[in-house]
Amino acid sequence: MGVTGFTITVPDSWFEVELHPDARNAAIGKLVEDRIRDVPQLYEHRAALAKVLRETSRRAYDSGARFCGTLVTVVGDAIMSATVTVTIVNAPDQQGAADAIAPHLTARPRRGADSLWREVESAELPGVGPVPRTRGVDDVTLPDGSGWIRSLIMQTFVPFPGTDPDRVALITGSSPVLALETEFFDVFDAVTGTFRFTS
Repeated sequence: MGVTGFTITVPDSWFEVELHPDARNAAIGKLVEDRIRDVPQLYEHRAALAKVLRETSRRAYDSGARFCGTLVTVVGDAIMSATVTVTIVNAPDQQGAADAIAPHLTARPRRGADSLWREVESAELPGVGPVPRTRGVDDVTLPDGSGWIRSLIMQTFVPFPGTDPDRVALITGSSPVLALETEFFDVFDAVTGTFRFTS
């Protein structure tokens, strides 16, 4: 039986963001309203909250994502955010097996506190087995070319089973909050662990 979709679960405090441009603004408006009903102290931050969610949704849609879950929380006067997206991509050289993907991933050593870096590792996904993963700090270019954001990035490459050997589900966790490296990588790992293909 072929794969028809996937499921993934983000924590209750996160938003699952509508990606399609036609439905995005109305859906995000309702999301923010619902969250303010649960957490009234967010009321004064509602415009900033909606703005971050719209920007995140737009970036995810422009990059081809099929799913976007976002944490947006207010800490003092700052807004802290993190995102997990799922994008379906073609496997390199049409070879979707985990051991065929891994050689295409390159590590980059840390060269200081503020440097870009990337580790290549293997992660164990329930129901899937070992899959290749990268984690590190990279500069994420904004889709409209307006600049870049230095971010924590974890990417996990999950081969499609059976009938779609040339496709891969790319699960990307990212956050510009570099100071919470360990905490966010743990969260991204936990969310990625909930990923399942559906048939």
